[in-house]
Amino acid sequence: MFNKRIPKIGGIFFLICSCFLFVGCSEENPEHQEVVISSEDKNIEAVQAVLESEFTVPNEEYLVIVKNIEKKMTDIGSRTPEANEVNGVEESGVSDEWRAYEDLVKKVYGPYFMDYAFDNLISSNIAFNYHYGYLGFDANIRYKMKVSDIQITKSDNINTPKFYDFTAQVEYTNSAGEVSQHEVKGAAILSEPGKIGKFEIRDDGGLGQQGQ
Repeated sequence: MFNKRIPKIGGIFFLICSCFLFVGCSEENPEHQEVVISSEDKNIEAVQAVLESEFTVPNEEYLVIVKNIEKKMTDIGSRTPEANEVNGVEESGVSDEWRAYEDLVKKVYGPYFMDYAFDNLISSNIAFNYHYGYLGFDANIRYKMKVSDIQITKSDNINTPKFYDFTAQVEYTNSAGEVSQHEVKGAAILSEPGKIGKFEIRDDGGLGQQGQ
């Protein structure tokens, strides 16, 4: 009878050991671990996000906003009493349509730029620079652009540790459906982790001559 109880005791002992082992593994590998993103990863993410936004055309939200701005300008230019009543321009001189544009730029580019650099995006008309041609006077010009590859390299120079060079491959499709490839090159200075202080496109690979 004693011998028959040994397997039962052994089974219980094995079960208890298994429980301790499971608890130990759970403590060593918690399900919710904090993910730490390095400064370099944040910098690369910022540059990539800006490139993808700038060279992905069309942006439907941008199109609607710019069309509204152009319509407002036409209404104001007509100088009719009705246009003056509905032009939406406040005492500050900022219309609702223009404010919508500023809000869009802030939403898309704001998270990746220093405050002083962001202010320059709007005043210098840098944001969505490669989008505006889509709304040109010639309605037959309806091109598309998309980014197929992005390479971002941190400077090896110890004197310029915040400098990043980038190369983006952009696919351009004209209104006739013809596709061409363009290599965009430039540089960015990341003043703080994930925050661009300066962004410069030095060579757009001929995109500026595509009749945008």
